[in-house]
Amino acid sequence: MSVINGTYTHAELAGMGRHAKTKTREPSFVSAPSKAEIYARAEQRMKFGKKLVISGFVVAVAGIVGYCIACFSAVASQELGSAFLENPGWLAVPTLGVIGLGTLLWLVGSFLYLSGGMDSDPDGPDLYF
Repeated sequence: MSVINGTYTHAELAGMGRHAKTKTREPSFVSAPSKAEIYARAEQRMKFGKKLVISGFVVAVAGIVGYCIACFSAVASQELGSAFLENPGWLAVPTLGVIGLGTLLWLVGSFLYLSGGMDSDPDGPDLYF
């Protein structure tokens, strides 16, 4: 293939099909991020991970409180377990979902925080977010 003034000739464009939009053969280089950028992203991940951990804790505790309310509002009888299974109340299933959501937020946040900690600046100051 011959290139005239940085563009393809008409005969070459006809045979290229969908690649005809590319007019130059200059390679495009993607620069690697600097260490400062990597450390800044790691610190952002750590901050976001800490926020997720705290919010997951709050959501899970709210779910536990709601589940306790649902359990205490169940019909009291000699066989409390079977009475709760027959009439669990309107809060039982949603509160278990809230507990699960809080746990999921907590796990994702802890993994984000730890992965940010691994990528953070080892020679920098200790980060207490």
